[in-house]
Amino acid sequence: MNDDPDWAVRAKAFDAIERLAVQASGQIRWEDIVRGFSADGQTVHFANRAVGIFRPRQMSAALSIKTVVPRAGRISRYRDQSIDVDEPTGLLHYDLARGGLKNRTNSDLYEAYVRRAPLIYFRGRAPAVYEALWPVWVEQFSEADERVLVSAPDMVDGTVSSVMASGSAEQLQVEATYSLRLSRRRNHQAWFSSRTKSAYGYRCALSGLPFRDLLVGAHILPDAEGGPASVTNGICMSTLHHTAFDTNLIGIDPDFRVHVARQVREGRDGPLLDSLKKLQGASLRLPVDPSAHPDPGFLEQRFSRFVSAS
Repeated sequence: MNDDPDWAVRAKAFDAIERLAVQASGQIRWEDIVRGFSADGQTVHFANRAVGIFRPRQMSAALSIKTVVPRAGRISRYRDQSIDVDEPTGLLHYDLARGGLKNRTNSDLYEAYVRRAPLIYFRGRAPAVYEALWPVWVEQFSEADERVLVSAPDMVDGTVSSVMASGSAEQLQVEATYSLRLSRRRNHQAWFSSRTKSAYGYRCALSGLPFRDLLVGAHILPDAEGGPASVTNGICMSTLHHTAFDTNLIGIDPDFRVHVARQVREGRDGPLLDSLKKLQGASLRLPVDPSAHPDPGFLEQRFSRFVSAS
């Protein structure tokens, strides 16, 4: 991030929002967001109630974007209050403020876009309650459409297949179609993973591990088998538990109880294996928001596979 003069403050913002998100189990109240964080002895704000795109005075480009859930009886004037995915790319829409780049908040976001600077996305879950998704990047900036397209972190490190530089027109078209399809799927899955981890408060649902870099949004029904990219088809797990779940060493029944395969229970190989054994009969750590709980129907289908494998 050498090209971002705000990086020192931005990094402190990410550390602070991670602590806040874990403490709040992913459902952060506005009264906690508004307290901000400390950087170089100053209080820096995460966001502002009056605007969706926010740049604190200590920075030269935007730090965060925000959508809200209006209070009862109020109507939002923005289109991005719900998850609104751009179908061709799988990226997420976010509305600009009116006025194009003459509006200071839009120009602050444009500066972050030019620098490839990461942002925090405060997404409204209820009036004055937010989930924080970070880091996110602005991938496309359209002043004419008054919208930007935003990417989640899981797909940023990888690259998708690009159009071949040579070959027949038919080959180029096939390759371009494949690249677009792959890109769309990766972007959908990136948002699925980010939102699943947020729903679980950035803690592993089996162990309670709170280290975000070791967590993934695991599918109950795999994407390759038509499992939807919905939080109700996901569980936040550590990479270890995700692998155990995918290889049927761990199963989860429709009542959210954890089952451990016999070969694991009978194994003897030190404390790490013992930690898996202790999960037998444990209850899954569920999201605070009941609407994000795993779908029992999805769990039933997946659990039948665990039983067969066992």
